[in-house]
Amino acid sequence: MTGSKYLRVLAVVAALALLGFDPRSAIAEDVPEASPAEDSADAQPSPRSPLRVDSFDYKDASEGEGKLTIAGVALPGNDLYLFFDDQPLAKVVPDDGGKWSVEKDLKLEDGRHTLRAEQYDPVTRMLAARATISIERVKQPSDGAPKTP
Repeated sequence: MTGSKYLRVLAVVAALALLGFDPRSAIAEDVPEASPAEDSADAQPSPRSPLRVDSFDYKDASEGEGKLTIAGVALPGNDLYLFFDDQPLAKVVPDDGGKWSVEKDLKLEDGRHTLRAEQYDPVTRMLAARATISIERVKQPSDGAPKTP
C-alpha cells in the first residue's frame, strides 16, 4: 500500500516536470526580495552592553600603595559593585548618563589579576549585568628598565 502512494507522488512530480513546472522557481517567485535600502532602514542597531569597563589605569608608587583608577559605563542610577581578585573593591552609583569611575589606593602585586563589575536589578535583586577584565602585571627588573624577551 505504501509503495503505491509513493508511485502516485512520483507520477505527479514527473507529470509536472514534463509540463515545465519547476517548484523551486515558484517558491522563489513568491518571496519578495528586499532592496538594500529597505534592509538598512529596517535594521536595528545591535544592542550595546549595559555595563562595560572603559579604562583601567594603575600608577605605581616607589614604596607602598599605588593609585588604581577604573572608569566605565553602566545602567544609570543602580548600584554598581566592583571586585578586585574576588575581594570587594568599591560600590558606586553611575550618573544619569551611566558613567562611573573609582579611584583607590592599593598595592598591585606581580601576576594575573581580575576586575569584576556587577549590577543587580533593584526589583528582582537578580544579576542584571556583569563585566570582567583580566590583567597581568609583569615583574620589572631591579634597575627599573622594562624586561626584554
